[in-house]
This record gives sequence, C-alpha cells and structure tokens, in this order.
Amino acid sequence: MLEKYPHLNKLIKESQGQKRLGVVFPLNEPALETVAQLQKYALCTPVLIGPKPEIEALAKRVSLKLDGIEIVDTPNDPIAAAKTAVTLAKSGNVSALMKGSLHTEDLMGPVVGKDGLRTSRRTSHIFLFELPSYHKLLGISDCIVNIAPSIEHKKDILLNSLDALFRLGVTKPKVAIVAATEVINPAMQATLDAKILVDLQQDNVFFPGALIEGPFGFDNAISASSAVTKGIQSAVSGDPDLLLVPDLGAGNILYKSLVYMAGAECAGVILGTAVPIILTSRSDSVFSRVASTALAMRLA
Repeated sequence: MLEKYPHLNKLIKESQGQKRLGVVFPLNEPALETVAQLQKYALCTPVLIGPKPEIEALAKRVSLKLDGIEIVDTPNDPIAAAKTAVTLAKSGNVSALMKGSLHTEDLMGPVVGKDGLRTSRRTSHIFLFELPSYHKLLGISDCIVNIAPSIEHKKDILLNSLDALFRLGVTKPKVAIVAATEVINPAMQATLDAKILVDLQQDNVFFPGALIEGPFGFDNAISASSAVTKGIQSAVSGDPDLLLVPDLGAGNILYKSLVYMAGAECAGVILGTAVPIILTSRSDSVFSRVASTALAMRLA
C-alpha cells in the first residue's frame, strides 16, 4: 500500500496524533479490526461507544486485545449508542465519530436531529480518491448524502468541500462541475446549476481563491487533451482538485466505478457537522478506513 498509494499514505503519516475518535456500536469484526489498525498507525485515541459486555465478548472471540482502550458503556441498542456518541461529540469529549456495525440511518438520525451535530450548512460528504492514473488526490462530492441537491444545496456542498480542501493545504482549489455534457442544455438541470454556480463565484465570490468552472463532461474535466479536442479553454481541465457531481446517483456510480474498475483507494468523511463523521461500509478496505480516519483527524 505504501508504494501504491503515496498521497493517501502521506495523509495518514501527517495525521498521527492523540485526538479522540468515537467508534459507535463496534459489534462486528471489521469494526474492531479497524480499531486495531488505528492503534498500529497511531492515528488517534479510539473510544468505543456501545454495550461493554458484548464488545468485550466479541473482542475475545476474534482474538483482538482491547487493553487500554476506553469503552463508554451503553444499552445494547444502536440508536442509544448513537445518541451517547452525539452527546460526547457535543461536549468535546471526542473529536470525530466513526460508524461501527449499526445502520447509517441509526447513526445519522441523532446526528442531524434537533439536538444533534448540525451546523448552519447542509450536511454533505467528500471522498478523496487516489488513482494510479491521476497525479494528485481527487475530491468528489457528494456521492453519499444528498440525493437530488438543489442549487442552494450544491452551494453548501461546495463550501463544505472547499473548506476541507483548504484545511488540507489546497489553498487555490480547482473545481470542475460535471454533468453528462459540457453544453448548457435547458432540459438538463445539472448544466443549468453549473452555470449558476460558476456565475455566482465570478460575480459574488463565495469562496475566495477557488477556480470554479463548468459544466464539464467527465472526460473534459479529467483530460486536458479531451477538452482541447472539444475546443474548451480551461485552467481546470486535466487538473481539478474537486469534482462536483450532479446528484447522488451519478456520484455513487462514479465512486464505485473508480474503486472496483480503476484501482482507486479513497478516504471519505461527512462534512457540515460539528465534528467529522466517518461512514464505513462493510465492503470498505481496511486501508480506506484508516485513510478516512486520517482525513477526519486532519479536519477535526
């Protein structure tokens, strides 16, 4: 992994520290295996939030030691564990949260509820992908949370994502707003949204330093030569730091295509909440879970 994904490994190395990560309802082997890896990489101080007897019994069954790891005991109920996690995050007791074996809605319900962790912006998600065919980490938003974002939602998604990139040292981020075509078509709302966002950044800058262009087809966003072939003059083509996708359907298909067919690895976190939140999936690699934790620690 060290040679194959140098950018993500650099992120992991630079994110080592003792910030406290709340791992919510870790009642399956992948969750506890991730905790063991986080200790190995010295990324954070894991705090397990869930029913203590069941967590300890699972650890014994899968031969994982929990020596020195704090367990915040809760009832054997995922929503109760999630509510406890939210309380710990609100009090500053943990700097970020990671989903364990509970369903995403069981965690996100308390997070986005009235007394949860919402901020003034809409909640969104960012992935940072490392691809063998691309020269730097590539951000993609939003592939996980917002199903059919409005123009105002897309502005919040952009702001959340650009804030994250800025905190990672990308001070002049290049954004490509992608659609099925680079031609503005009244029948394709994604192309109209792209034009509105580009005009907004030009006329009334909402994120200083960012270069936002679009609409792009995926090909001319990623490939400068493709853009030239189509007569597109752009400083973003071939070099975007962030792709803003039109909706969850397009984003979800794109990210899974990159992982399963293009050899990508990624780090991803929920943004627009009081603390970063890592939504793990059972199909995620251990490396992706570690990289996502590194990203959360950098943003915490």
